[in-house]
Amino acid sequence: MSFPPTYMRVVEALLELYNMHKRPIKSKEIADKLGMNEGTIRNIMVALKAMNLVDSKTGPYGGFIPSQKAVEFVKSPMVINPVNDIAQIFVNGKPINVYATGIELVNVFNPYMSKAIIKILGNVKAIHPGDNVRIGPTINARIIIEGIVLEDNSLSKELVIVIKKLLAIPKIRVLDVMTKELAVVKHDEPLTSVAKLIADRKIRALPVVNDNGELIGLITSSDLARAFSDGALTALVKDYMRHEVPIISWDRDIYDAMRLMMSYNIGRLIVINQEQKPVGIVTRTDILRYLAPLG
Repeated sequence: MSFPPTYMRVVEALLELYNMHKRPIKSKEIADKLGMNEGTIRNIMVALKAMNLVDSKTGPYGGFIPSQKAVEFVKSPMVINPVNDIAQIFVNGKPINVYATGIELVNVFNPYMSKAIIKILGNVKAIHPGDNVRIGPTINARIIIEGIVLEDNSLSKELVIVIKKLLAIPKIRVLDVMTKELAVVKHDEPLTSVAKLIADRKIRALPVVNDNGELIGLITSSDLARAFSDGALTALVKDYMRHEVPIISWDRDIYDAMRLMMSYNIGRLIVINQEQKPVGIVTRTDILRYLAPLG
């Protein structure tokens, strides 16, 4: 991003005045400082707003406010790359009702500190300097960013974070990352045999199929514990299985699997083929294990 030297002088003057007075700055104040015509300043501000370098406030106490992007741009000109997208923000590992609507990558080639400016939709005060944040995956660019909040700006609704990890999710099918050695149980099998299979394989859940091999449920270690608590030692799988099974088709993208897991707060999905038969299982660990070498 480059623009005329006059524009840079206006941005620098706005930053200086804003830091001095801590309030929106009038165009006349900038004009007086630079010895320029106020009308010229207003015209330049229109261009700067289009570049997201300036925000404005209306009313008698209104004026212009430099965005965090302007601060970073003055520090490191010609290194800002726009990425427009939307994604939920996680703070210290927990999702909050705040979303990123724009990401500006700054100094991405700096080996010591790469930063990102995050445009926020929601309450910026819910996030504080020093918080660990994760943004994404974004809907369009399929990007995940992890980092630490360096600065926040409630007026311009922007954050600056120090990037610790930046990952672009590749277009890979669930089939390519899932575990294909899948054990299944019949609906009419006794729970005692299921308990032995779960213990021997050190797994937490098993898909349940009917006589045609079609997926009809899921039996977990928690279900076995409930049966034991009920004293139902001779019960069958169908008596305690779960009928709602989190599934995904084998030809779907791993991005879809990640979003399903996040939406339902689960760690695994049963993978089915076009005949609705279980052919594998994909877990959060499977996906992270694939992505780890890329990050």
